[in-house]
Amino acid sequence: MGSPIVMHFRLLFALILVVGSTLMLASCTPGIKVGGQPFVTKDPKYLPRAQDQKYVSICYNADNTDEGTIKQLAQKSCQLPGANVRVFSHDLVLNECPVVSKARVTFLCIAPTP
Repeated sequence: MGSPIVMHFRLLFALILVVGSTLMLASCTPGIKVGGQPFVTKDPKYLPRAQDQKYVSICYNADNTDEGTIKQLAQKSCQLPGANVRVFSHDLVLNECPVVSKARVTFLCIAPTP
């Protein structure tokens, strides 16, 4: 049959072949969308609250979310009717967002002028 060393090399070769083939097939699959849809989260601490300012913070995945989607969600979530929103702050680390949607943007709700 063969020596134990030859048998080990054959087994190792077969294992490398199976693992390599699996990795090659996996690399051909389309990319996986990670992070899901943007969502409203907690506002950062210590935001200035002068003149009853309202804020809305959104977690999102920067790889698969466009600016328009985030801004629409912010306008819908703003507690002032008919308000516009403006980016107030943006942070990528040490926030309350999950790892797959790590970016957080905070919008300032601007009341419509009469």
